[in-house]
Amino acid sequence: MPVRRWIRSTLRRWVPGEPVVVVTYVGYVALPAGGPEARVRGRVLRKTVVALAGPVRGWRTFMETVAWFTTSEVPGVPVEAISDVGSAHAVSDEEGYIEARVRVSPPTESRVGVKLTARRAPDTVAAAYVVPADGRPLVVSDIDDTVLITGVKERLKMVGRTLIGDPTDREVVDGMPDLLRALAGRDSPVFFVSTSPWNLYQRLADTLAYHDVPPGPMLLTDWGFGSKQMLVRPALEYKVETISGVLDDFPGRHVVLVGDSGQHDLAAYLAIAEAYPGRVRAVLIREVPGLVPKDHGPDFERARAAGVTLCVGEPSELMAAAAGADLVRAGLTR
Repeated sequence: MPVRRWIRSTLRRWVPGEPVVVVTYVGYVALPAGGPEARVRGRVLRKTVVALAGPVRGWRTFMETVAWFTTSEVPGVPVEAISDVGSAHAVSDEEGYIEARVRVSPPTESRVGVKLTARRAPDTVAAAYVVPADGRPLVVSDIDDTVLITGVKERLKMVGRTLIGDPTDREVVDGMPDLLRALAGRDSPVFFVSTSPWNLYQRLADTLAYHDVPPGPMLLTDWGFGSKQMLVRPALEYKVETISGVLDDFPGRHVVLVGDSGQHDLAAYLAIAEAYPGRVRAVLIREVPGLVPKDHGPDFERARAAGVTLCVGEPSELMAAAAGADLVRAGLTR
């Protein structure tokens, strides 16, 4: 083990009896062949982040962002996840993250709760969204420049929105919340798969809720310097792996994949369509204004070969394509 990593690990190591907190992220109830399982996530920290007061809103949000990126995570903490019919054990990894899958009774509500307990930590309840068994395709969507205007190609603006922007500062892509709502139906969650870091989870959740974007679990990334990665995993690799996990959790269920032309969404989604024949109903890509136009001819050929509806265009064009593929229900855009 390199000396610097050994020193860092030693300084962060959990001492039994040391108070900690478990921060939870909303998960979902998977439906594998063996029965429903709540898939819940969280992070073990020495203390949680409290909203900071300040005379200027930008300064307050900047300080909150700094606080979330400088949390004191605690590895090696045993955590027990307890549902109404079972329990599961997890241990926080080197960045403090925990993930558990625990059996639950067949859900009757839109969410279920799983209690997370750890020594010297207050008990917390992790929520998990329930996907209705109505046969509709799952909806998986990117966030940045798909639902929220981020400007990933304009680095300074993107950093500014991330560091000092609060939910009221962020702009939603006109028409995209309506598209997601029409695709998912009234009671089904949207699975948000993004390369944004878990450190921004609460900010993103607040922003999506403020703009009335359909709710759902967010599957984000770990921006850290752990032994398995340096800073950020490649977007293409991460999205293919994460979406594959969602499809594996819902065997036989179809999916609609929604993204944008700014990063690697289209390449990732076509790779998924080829890896899961017959499972992907449509790939809907919002064309980000201002980018150099790309020849999508080869992409359409791949989509046709996979039997997938592909549309690249403005939100209104994506809605029309989804309607043409019989993927939307009238009256569900509001």
